[in-house]
Amino acid sequence: MKSTTNYFNSIDLLVLLNSWKKHLIIVGIVSLVAAVFFSSPMFIKPKFKSEAIVYPSNLIAYSSESATEQMLQIAQSNDVRDKIIKAFNLFSHYEIDTVKDLFHETHVISIYEENVTIKKTEYESMQVIVYDTDPKIASMMVDSIIHFFNIKARQMQSEKSAEVLVIIDKQLSEKKHEMDSMENLLQGMSERYGLLDLKSQTKEVTRAYFKNSSNREVRDLYSALHTNGLSFNAINEHLWRTRGTYNDLKLAHENSERDVIKKLTYANVVTRPFPSDKKATPVRWLIVSVAVGSSLLLAFMILIIMDTRKKKLSA
Repeated sequence: MKSTTNYFNSIDLLVLLNSWKKHLIIVGIVSLVAAVFFSSPMFIKPKFKSEAIVYPSNLIAYSSESATEQMLQIAQSNDVRDKIIKAFNLFSHYEIDTVKDLFHETHVISIYEENVTIKKTEYESMQVIVYDTDPKIASMMVDSIIHFFNIKARQMQSEKSAEVLVIIDKQLSEKKHEMDSMENLLQGMSERYGLLDLKSQTKEVTRAYFKNSSNREVRDLYSALHTNGLSFNAINEHLWRTRGTYNDLKLAHENSERDVIKKLTYANVVTRPFPSDKKATPVRWLIVSVAVGSSLLLAFMILIIMDTRKKKLSA
């Protein structure tokens, strides 16, 4: 059961509300007029929204991150942001004095981050949203973010491929030197001992040797096969494997060269930006509603406090 000393039950509040209703109406009207006035374009410049939905393409993963996460990292990078600031002269556009404002760099970045949102969607795509007082600039900024993302991604891929190309060049040179050494060694053994094809020569020379071992030419070749045949065969097989590795490296070298010079795009634009014909902010009805509601609530709270003090003094 509620205490009888409780000043503000439902009836008390209704009585208080009724007794001060004229004042509350005046407060509501004043706050309404003020909210409408101060939310006008004279005080709050309307902003237009432009956005794009982009899927990653041709990106090579650097770690365990997904292609979309890598796309976000690049699009949110300082390089892309700084190129946008320079391309659209955002210091002037955001009315920042680069001479008098000692923290103009911080301020332009802060406004940029307030107006530009780059985030991952639930469908593993990237959403780029830009708000600006000029709908054309908002749309162009979205396009430019995607463009500069492509340039940055291409630069990173090219640099990585160039590093790989240097490594492969060195490996190719080493394998070429190794092949030349083995070919010279085999050529020397062929000229000195007459060794050409170990398998066929062994078969034929062995047959000839047992038929006529007194033939000096057959005997010398048989001796050469017996003494140097295994070494000749081992070098020949190693040369064959080295040639295979060299050919693989050559193919990798060609692919890396293409990666360095190719001009790929790394973003598939699903939803393209366009200049909006309707402002996105401010939402005036919301500002007015919050302002009027807050004013009435504050005024009513003040009335309750005043009435409470009055009752305490008269008790």
